[in-house]
Amino acid sequence: MPHVPEPAELVAEKQVPADTLSSYLPRVDQFYIPEWLTMQFIANNMVSFTPLFSYGSTVISIERCKTALGFSIDICATMMIASILRISYYLITPYEIALLRQSLVMVFIQLILLRTTLKYRPEEYKYDNLKNVEPLSELLQNVWLEQFGVSRPYFFSDDWKQNMAKLAPRKMLRFLYKVVLVFVYKILKFFDPSYKRVFSFWQWNNDSIFWKFLLVFSSIQILVTLFISKMMNWDELAQYLGSIIGSLGLLVESLLPLPQISILHNLKSVQGFKLILLVSWLCGDAVKITYLVFGAKNISVLFFFFAFFQMSLDFYIAGQYIYYKYYYNKNRHTGLDAIPEDIELQTFITSSRKHDSSAISSPAMQYDDDDDERSLVMENKNDTPPPLTMGGTSRRSSTI
Repeated sequence: MPHVPEPAELVAEKQVPADTLSSYLPRVDQFYIPEWLTMQFIANNMVSFTPLFSYGSTVISIERCKTALGFSIDICATMMIASILRISYYLITPYEIALLRQSLVMVFIQLILLRTTLKYRPEEYKYDNLKNVEPLSELLQNVWLEQFGVSRPYFFSDDWKQNMAKLAPRKMLRFLYKVVLVFVYKILKFFDPSYKRVFSFWQWNNDSIFWKFLLVFSSIQILVTLFISKMMNWDELAQYLGSIIGSLGLLVESLLPLPQISILHNLKSVQGFKLILLVSWLCGDAVKITYLVFGAKNISVLFFFFAFFQMSLDFYIAGQYIYYKYYYNKNRHTGLDAIPEDIELQTFITSSRKHDSSAISSPAMQYDDDDDERSLVMENKNDTPPPLTMGGTSRRSSTI
């Protein structure tokens, strides 16, 4: 019986066993990698779990130093409120699952950071030890008095119509400009951790109030969102609520650097503030703006405004970090050390002259320290201060 050649497919199957690892994994340039290990998978997990490294290092630093001095506890409030708003926004308008996972991871690490910060919170960060800020009514009254020269507005007087008619438009515009500055001043003071806030928000002396606030805020936020979007199916109201929640989340997150800017300015130091945290903020700004420019569609102008505003504040913190870490102490010491060096030089010259004069045997040329002190007292009695450069030894130097 003649030999029938086998098909090429059967020969290949016999040559390569079916139970080898190569049949399950793709072959790329002689290396075997699983199908799920892609660049998109790596990028998504980096975005999701980066907060664990950036804020986790801050937790370790605070535990090691046993103090939260230099770290703004308002960062915990800002990031948790913004993350809770993003989670509730997902219930209305679903977005990338990696960003939702990042929000959940952010809430988790911020809870740990908040617990650590409250454990080692300095006494000067508590409400009773903070400075008072001027009331809004007092600031407005001072502005009115400065512009119009009276302590009460014209419309409280009997002839208020005639007085209001006499007001110059330029003076009125200047008054409105000062009023706007007053409101901006109050907003900035609200984000300054060294000043007391309304209802002592996020400055409570009792640590349990922090946890109660987070529980109530997150519960109300998510329950209201579920009730409107899922239970009642109010699509119009849900979309409107989603726009408000999304914009509010971006606004809160964009204000994140303000409390840290105030703390670094007051301390004149970067103690307690980790460089990796600043790097994560800057990288997050770059990723966010890149996504808004190239990846997102139908994005409101407010998203771009908040993103660039936050990036500008982060760059300002970067400038503070460089200045206070590398230049501030150097400049301060340079300014203070100039005088001691001059004094030491003059002391050396005076002591050398004293040594030279002691070698002379003339009695008129020999003085001891008591004579120097008596001469200094006599000069002070005559209201004639001794020259600084001679260190109180002007009598000896003149004799020499």
